[in-house]
Amino acid sequence: MKKRQNCIDAGSEYCPCYLAETFNCLTCSRLQGKDFCDCNWKGICVYQEYLLNGNKIKEQRDYYRSNVKEIEKIGKDSYMIKLKVTKKLARQLKVPGSYVFLRSERLPQYFDVPMSIMQSDDFNGEIIIAFKIVGAKTISLIECRDGILVKGPYWNGIYGISNIENMENKKCLVVARGISQAPTLLVLEKLIKNKNKVFLLLDGGSIGEIFIKKYIKDINSIDIYEENLMNDKGTDLIKDILANEDISLIFSAGSDLLHKKIISIVDELKVGPHIAVTNNNKICCGEGICGSCTLRFKDGTKAKTCKVQIDSRKIIERRFSIV
Repeated sequence: MKKRQNCIDAGSEYCPCYLAETFNCLTCSRLQGKDFCDCNWKGICVYQEYLLNGNKIKEQRDYYRSNVKEIEKIGKDSYMIKLKVTKKLARQLKVPGSYVFLRSERLPQYFDVPMSIMQSDDFNGEIIIAFKIVGAKTISLIECRDGILVKGPYWNGIYGISNIENMENKKCLVVARGISQAPTLLVLEKLIKNKNKVFLLLDGGSIGEIFIKKYIKDINSIDIYEENLMNDKGTDLIKDILANEDISLIFSAGSDLLHKKIISIVDELKVGPHIAVTNNNKICCGEGICGSCTLRFKDGTKAKTCKVQIDSRKIIERRFSIV
């Protein structure tokens, strides 16, 4: 992995951030305390932005108070929640990989939990989030029928976002399992908007429910299949599509085990599509400060996975090997 890291926030209205203020910027060598310029240029100079802002960071993300409009049970221990937010925030959350932090307004900050955006309506200022109950943080969300605090926008919920955004007039394979069907909707919207043909493989997984099909059933350029992606039939279906269709992109939405399986099949068949996967690493603050998301790779480099775009193969190699 290159030492010049690709920060998802670089060039956004939230850059420079707290990391720049403490000389830990992920992209700018000057804001790492070095005497030379050696950045991953993205059309804007982070150091210049820092200087023009009076040697301080820009205004950072804040909490919004949101009203709960609807909560729907969708499967085993899983729910969809519709929240009222500002139209600006809804607009910022329409890109693949978007997520926010949620918590009940009556609870302390350490109840913040990151949640992928399933759907965002910037006309009405509404977002839909699907989640599975796994502990105290998520239980508190379904018990909260009044105010929920929303902090965002955040965008690093998918590795390989550029592969999705740049894909046009191609054939794409999208596999989605369990609650990870949720971030798949924004990916599908982007791929269809760019006139791609999509083969969509859906698996209810541990929640036992395919809950996104009603949102995409009327889209003609999507071929939908339902299969257990982790058994032999699922494997054969994936292989059949990759062998008989000229697939330019695979998006894997599920566990790291699913990502590993997809990459193994790609290597076995000796095909070369671009690969994007959901970010399953632990995320606590989303700002690269706390360090809970930091991974160390075999070459000695470290990456804050809440902000840095990383090649999916690097993540899977790190996940299934001892570093």
